[in-house]
Amino acid sequence: MAVREVLPEEYDELDQRLEKELPLSICGLVHFRLMRKEHLLTEKMMLVDSWPNFSVLVIIKRQMRETWLSVCFCKDPEFAANLDTILQFASRDTSLPLYIIGCTPDVMDALINFNQSATSCPFRRLCPDVMVYTLPAENIVPLIIPDGFKITELSNIHTENVHKSWPYATREEWINYQITHFPSVLIETEDGRPVAWEVQHEYGAVGALHVEPEYRRSKLGSVVTRTLAEKMTKDGQLVFALVEESNHISIVFHENNGYVRMPFKFSCMGFCIEAKKKKEM
Repeated sequence: MAVREVLPEEYDELDQRLEKELPLSICGLVHFRLMRKEHLLTEKMMLVDSWPNFSVLVIIKRQMRETWLSVCFCKDPEFAANLDTILQFASRDTSLPLYIIGCTPDVMDALINFNQSATSCPFRRLCPDVMVYTLPAENIVPLIIPDGFKITELSNIHTENVHKSWPYATREEWINYQITHFPSVLIETEDGRPVAWEVQHEYGAVGALHVEPEYRRSKLGSVVTRTLAEKMTKDGQLVFALVEESNHISIVFHENNGYVRMPFKFSCMGFCIEAKKKKEM
């Protein structure tokens, strides 16, 4: 199989073909459209297993950082070998770990099986599989913000606040990149104190919802998430969220705010080419 990079003049066709694969392609499609809207595709490679009728898509940065994100689409587990080939191609010049999102658990299982030995397999699940929720435009019902608050958006001055509330260990620089490049909604008190916020992640999903403890009975979380969804929809984006099955509070919150559960899950995977190389020695 020859790895093929999608060229800029082919982006419209890539968009159309990903749209035809919805809802399974939602992560790849929304990420692609977000990068295109923010003029960040020059930093990315769109790699496919064939063109124009591809079964696997990997979107990955050209210049690697300490860890790097890859948003993937794989039509079926039978194409897991093609996905493996593209990931090896993309990581050929680095030993940095790769964070992969957008593949279903059966694709993950096929990748592990394809690499035979789980003890030296370069693929690892990083967290429990997540449920996929989408928010249809007709389900977005705006809420009136309570008196004493105002709606704005996050900026670099809020990096420390967001970093402190982030549920996972990560660097402030990465947080700053997220909130300064992608859509967000922030609720402040009238004197400018940030009390609730949510962002659209680089990979396309909305998340990192946070409400300061003393304001959690004021429906500010619902105001934030519906306002961000309305903002994204007006920009022509699809709205989706990833929720762990054990997080019952988040499930109820999303369903109460109009989200609809999809009949599949995504796996959050790690890939390390060094494990692959050790296996082959």
